[in-house]
Amino acid sequence: MAQYKYRAVDEQGKSVDGIMEETSAHRVTRVLQERGLTVNSVETLYKERGLLQVSHRLTWDELDLFSQQLTAITRSELPLAPALKAMAADLHSSRLKPVLDRLQRDLERGISLEDAISTQHESFPRIFPSVIRAGEKTGNLAGVLQLLCNYTSRMVGLKNVLQGALVYPVTVLVLGSCVLGFLLVKVVPVFAEIFNDFGGELPAPTRFWVKMGDVVQFHFPEILIGIGLFLILWRVALFFLRRHETGLIWLDWLRLHTPVFGKLQYQLALSRFSRSLSILLASRVPVLESLELAAASSGSPMLQRAVDEANLQVAGGERIADALSSTGFFGHNFCWLLATSEDRGDAESALENLAGIYEREVTLRDRMVSSLASPILIVTLGFLIASVVISLYLPIFTLGDMVSGR
Repeated sequence: MAQYKYRAVDEQGKSVDGIMEETSAHRVTRVLQERGLTVNSVETLYKERGLLQVSHRLTWDELDLFSQQLTAITRSELPLAPALKAMAADLHSSRLKPVLDRLQRDLERGISLEDAISTQHESFPRIFPSVIRAGEKTGNLAGVLQLLCNYTSRMVGLKNVLQGALVYPVTVLVLGSCVLGFLLVKVVPVFAEIFNDFGGELPAPTRFWVKMGDVVQFHFPEILIGIGLFLILWRVALFFLRRHETGLIWLDWLRLHTPVFGKLQYQLALSRFSRSLSILLASRVPVLESLELAAASSGSPMLQRAVDEANLQVAGGERIADALSSTGFFGHNFCWLLATSEDRGDAESALENLAGIYEREVTLRDRMVSSLASPILIVTLGFLIASVVISLYLPIFTLGDMVSGR
């Protein structure tokens, strides 16, 4: 889906600007009209990458470095353009360097920081320009940037937790696969020749692994080509599915309903949504736009669809918690805590606490999954390797009969 920037007017004649991710400009217009807005313009802002295009999105580590440096520059009241130029001078191979160079040139031409970041939408998440715009409008850019720093730091921490949990299982899988491949390519053929010299009928497990060894040894290029073609077809299928809202929803449904990992993905999406919405509301970004941007940052199309439905009710005067509850996507505890805090006028703190709760649950579930995945992988690979070794030694018990001709 592409992302569009729109300008509209509400029933009171007040100008409404915002960004929406949809399948077409026509769809954006229809959604805005359903909210009772008169649309003035809709223009493409963020286009989806093509099939062969390389992503220029900055990593969370680079975004965290940028946020920390920008906060320090703002707090020190240094001129932005020269400070960004000096910052870029210390970077060499990082993707952040050309981004900083372009930002510096745009700022020197008199473009605002929000607009300069918006023009580099392929590098920054959508939440960045909106939060910075709120900081510039309220005159509290340093405070808003500090919230952004906290956000990027937590995303870096969450990413490191997820990556750390995968290191050991992946290592076990790779090493086990190498051992199994070595047995099939180097050991099994030798035993097969010995057995053929003696003649006789080999046990079924031995015949199976001998055939597997022959397949791996003599058809390895075809196997690699087949795997490559499968990956290419999978990539093409994902590309075309992601170009349509129905395909995105279907893929996200599969992801969220995957055994074991589905719950993890659901909690991860809720933590991102809660953290982003907390920052946006604390930065005084309009509620409807905050909900749209927070939903986009969650990475879950199903959550985005649920928030789009809730936005129509919020625009009609409903509380955020009630509108989210009516979608059926958000749990009872989430909506109850948010509703209680909304009544106290402290929704931002509740969302911050909810984000922390879900992040801790993601961390605990990640550790549990990784602690279970490693033994399961070890046992599975050990069983496969042991079955190869045992099947190779099974004919030895009948070699005496083969030699004597009985």
